[in-house]
Amino acid sequence: MALTISNNGINLIKRFEGCRLTAYQDSAGVWTIGYGHTYGVTNGQIITQTLAEAYLKADCAAAEKAVNSYNAKYNWNQNQFDALVSFTFNCGTGNLKTLTANGTRTIAEISAKITAYSKAGGKVLQGLVKRRAAEKELFDKAASSIIASYTHKDFIRDVQSAIGAKADGIAGIETLSKTITVSRFKNNAHAIVKPIQKYLNSIGFDCGTVDGIAGTKFDIAVKAYQRTNGCVVDGEITAKASTWKKLLKLT
Repeated sequence: MALTISNNGINLIKRFEGCRLTAYQDSAGVWTIGYGHTYGVTNGQIITQTLAEAYLKADCAAAEKAVNSYNAKYNWNQNQFDALVSFTFNCGTGNLKTLTANGTRTIAEISAKITAYSKAGGKVLQGLVKRRAAEKELFDKAASSIIASYTHKDFIRDVQSAIGAKADGIAGIETLSKTITVSRFKNNAHAIVKPIQKYLNSIGFDCGTVDGIAGTKFDIAVKAYQRTNGCVVDGEITAKASTWKKLLKLT
């Protein structure tokens, strides 16, 4: 199942890229604009903040695809994925391939190699040293360490993306109507499972590893949530029942 970068990852990229709405040449002489966007940028180009955000999302999508291409091998946790999307956003897919040795290195070996990518134009740059250090720190951090920062709006947005609704972070009729029944025994590997796992973990109902599979721990966590919130205790999350409305905060 494909992963997407979290707000933590986006904020890491923003912290080191900054945002400039007029084209400039980076340390390697490449014309850049917005949050490190380089494709098709020309001298003298000026963009809006809205377009800068759009470029960032588009560039992250390309990096996400590259990092996801190794997910079957590594089963990235969210921190590892975010760190490598930031790395790939900055260094490119070729360097991601080199960093992972085309998927032959171990997680520990990848972690140890991240900080080596701190040069531009053959020179070590302190900005890149700091960025690689931050990416390595995030890569090495336990996945559970970011669960507390997973907000209800993040949850709604991820759910909406999973079911093909407008991802605006605001739950409504469209979000409710497109929801399918998910449980240990029904659609247990649907894309919507992962945000449910993350959200239940964030509010104290332990789903275990956020792997996108509705297994035994997921079933236990859902039933515990249902008991606590006065729902039918059947382990199912469906648009027709109160559990999903409770999770979406529509009741």
